[in-house]
Amino acid sequence: MTYFPLMLDLRDRPVLLIAGGPETGAKLTSLLEAQAKVTVLAEARDADRWNLAGLAEEGRIRWIPRGYREGDLEGFYLVVSHPRDKAIHPQVKVEAERRRVFLVAVDDPENATAILPAVVRRGELVLALSTSGAAPALAVRLKERLQKLLGPEYKELVAYLRTLRPTLAAIPDFEERRRLWYRIVDLALHQLDLDPIGGLRRAQAEAEEALREVCVWTR
Repeated sequence: MTYFPLMLDLRDRPVLLIAGGPETGAKLTSLLEAQAKVTVLAEARDADRWNLAGLAEEGRIRWIPRGYREGDLEGFYLVVSHPRDKAIHPQVKVEAERRRVFLVAVDDPENATAILPAVVRRGELVLALSTSGAAPALAVRLKERLQKLLGPEYKELVAYLRTLRPTLAAIPDFEERRRLWYRIVDLALHQLDLDPIGGLRRAQAEAEEALREVCVWTR
């Protein structure tokens, strides 16, 4: 199966989590980190496992203490379904398709219209890995390799590059702007390869020198 990769802005978007499966906690954490407005469907017996009552009392989620029923998907932007019993997924899929809501049916790609990739985060740097449902364990192992390869210095690099965007955007010539972006990024990556700890400072100095050269040339 071929998927179209897409990243969603879930801030303040209503998202339904049909809970109960062993990865419920991880899915809930990811949705809260994305600042979604999360409603959780989970039976009372599961409440303590993920502190649902506490999260609801804090206003971080809305918790409905029962399982899925027809009609529950109304008004939601996204549905993540990870129940105890995946047998409900065909029914959930029918409703999701009728309401035109994307459905992530965890560990059940045949009944899903979207999948959750393995994710590596370094601040604003986000890498998503997927095997299109063929071998999720491979995606996890590749994620672990990337986590070792891309240390916390990459979070700082992305944050620094963001500060350069207004200056670079002011360069009127597209080709010059493009050339300078790649020059700065290549210099930064080279310095981080040489020294993950001190390389960012040298990369910043080289970037600022490159910007000065262009500013003088464009005057």
